[in-house]
Amino acid sequence: MATDTYIQDLMAQALNDYPFIAKHDPQVTLGKGQGFAETYPIGETGKPLGNGQFSRPSVLPIDKIGVEIYQPNKFSSHDLAGEVLHGDPYAAEIRNKLLATLSPEQLKKMQYHFLDYEESLKQGQPADRAIQNLGDAALRGYVLNQVPSKVNKDIGYTEEQKALFDSLTKYMKTPMTTPSTNLFYKDPFGDTTYPYGQ
Repeated sequence: MATDTYIQDLMAQALNDYPFIAKHDPQVTLGKGQGFAETYPIGETGKPLGNGQFSRPSVLPIDKIGVEIYQPNKFSSHDLAGEVLHGDPYAAEIRNKLLATLSPEQLKKMQYHFLDYEESLKQGQPADRAIQNLGDAALRGYVLNQVPSKVNKDIGYTEEQKALFDSLTKYMKTPMTTPSTNLFYKDPFGDTTYPYGQ
């Protein structure tokens, strides 16, 4: 893999596959670390390293979503879209609506299939944050096909839940328009509108 064009090629493919990424203008860098990638939401400095240093790489501006990729040979445009979802307000809204509709049985199955819940608790995060992370994993698993379809089938999403996923997929794949056209994406499950291009 030619690392000199990797990020440029990744961004071009991601913007083509998921136009919603453009409004976030994520900054991406290659790094060395454990895991797959690390996402730094706007304003997040990362873990303290001592001597006033933090884990967020200095090449990732604090006022933008930053993504540090550890395994570029496995990291695709779909993975970048999943990382950007962490900082997207519409994705957070869909996640919260999804969590509110889940049955106890579905939650149990999600905890079994997704490691995010247990890992969040191991990291000392409160249970409500661990549940949010579980919801994020479910979104990525469904809309980005990051889990086999048999996992989604086993969880047994309802038609209402599938409509939430479909709404997020449409939002992610709808091309942005120029701000001069003043178009908005209307959330079909609420009263919120999201301006394109802002």
